[in-house]
Amino acid sequence: MIHCLHGAVGSFRAWETFSQEVNESVNALDLWRLFDHSTPTLIKTGQVISEDAEFGDVILGYSMGGRLALHALTAAPEKWRAAIIVSAHPGLIFGQEERRKKDREWASLSMGNWTSFLDQWNRQEVFLSSPEEFHQADVQDQEMISKSFLHWSLGNQRDLRSELPKITCPILWITGSHDRKFTALAEEVTSLLPNSEHLIISGSDHRVPWERPKDFSASVQNFLERNASF
Repeated sequence: MIHCLHGAVGSFRAWETFSQEVNESVNALDLWRLFDHSTPTLIKTGQVISEDAEFGDVILGYSMGGRLALHALTAAPEKWRAAIIVSAHPGLIFGQEERRKKDREWASLSMGNWTSFLDQWNRQEVFLSSPEEFHQADVQDQEMISKSFLHWSLGNQRDLRSELPKITCPILWITGSHDRKFTALAEEVTSLLPNSEHLIISGSDHRVPWERPKDFSASVQNFLERNASF
């Protein structure tokens, strides 16, 4: 079973095509539902995801979902057979308050006009090459998304670099060739992971799974076939 975690302002439906192209069952988590009855922290969310998984499962996280996947991996490193992390940040070394301020602004904007908010979100430089059919969250999830900007902000995340060495399962860290910032981060953090590899997918930016879906799915399938045992 592959547990797939979407990104900020994303949707579990974004993994539909991917689930049809890999040879393992896929559990696409709707992360917004975690805010239905509580306001979980990053640490608590990682624990919940780990508790709901079975021994030998695989976790795949994109961007915000990649950060949550790292928390799930550090919460129970012995539980996972393998992991795929896509375009994710291990944690800020400085600038946390600036990031929290920016995410408070996004939280406020997300509670206003939904179409306007999505337009501003997608006009960020890192998303300009995204496909038009990319699945994003619906207006009904506005409140949960606003909460996620506050409670799952990168500014609230501790720097995970010192904890990465305890993750011993095989990890495939994927970035896009045009996403220089996250490619540099991936090169840094994979040097800290004892059993990892960094794959750069040509011609893609931040949203690699949807910008180069065939290449992405094939790369994940190859990685899982090479790491089939637990």
